[in-house]
Amino acid sequence: MGDFGVLQIAVDPNNRTTIVDERPVSTVPPHVRSFGFVPNLRQCLPGDLILFRNTTPNVLDRVISRAQREFHSDDAQWTHAAVYLYDDKIVEAVPFKGVRTRSLYGDVPHRIFRIRRRADLQERDRYKIALRALTMLGSRYSLRAAISIGWQTSLGLWDRVFSINFGPVIICSKVFHDAYVEITRSLLEGCSIDQPIKPAHLSATTDLDDVDVGWIELPQE
Repeated sequence: MGDFGVLQIAVDPNNRTTIVDERPVSTVPPHVRSFGFVPNLRQCLPGDLILFRNTTPNVLDRVISRAQREFHSDDAQWTHAAVYLYDDKIVEAVPFKGVRTRSLYGDVPHRIFRIRRRADLQERDRYKIALRALTMLGSRYSLRAAISIGWQTSLGLWDRVFSINFGPVIICSKVFHDAYVEITRSLLEGCSIDQPIKPAHLSATTDLDDVDVGWIELPQE
């Protein structure tokens, strides 16, 4: 897993190479309007995978990336995953709060996005993946699951301690993966049922294609 990565198309607030003549899908919050740009979410479809990483990695980002070090660095850099629903709404799993929905606009401009999807899925299955992810709302990942993932990863003792503390973040990718497997009845390439699925798995798999999402320049008021 560590020798090569897949071609990636990132939606980077520091590299706005594609500007499209579109309108935002919903009301833009003040902090995003002051930034002046927003991702063109009209390119997204229900059930799409969204991978995230911070523009400036923090301590937790480095811990998660280290826990994924068996992968190519291009894949290990992605530290969070969510499922696209509609407009600017996503469903995700986060520590303490569990599975929740929120606006993707809240991550602009301090996060880099990557949108991925399986090209041959039928529209109804895309909606089913989104709806299946929504049924997980309120779910919390137990400390037991976090500890299990920490010790299954081939890390040193110090990293294992961090994996126990921050384990729920590492398994955020279960929201997409579990919904995908249940609806399609198939496993993604590089993923198996006997291992915890991390963001790097979803980045590295060749069963998903990247979506080229440009930026919308907001009119100045």
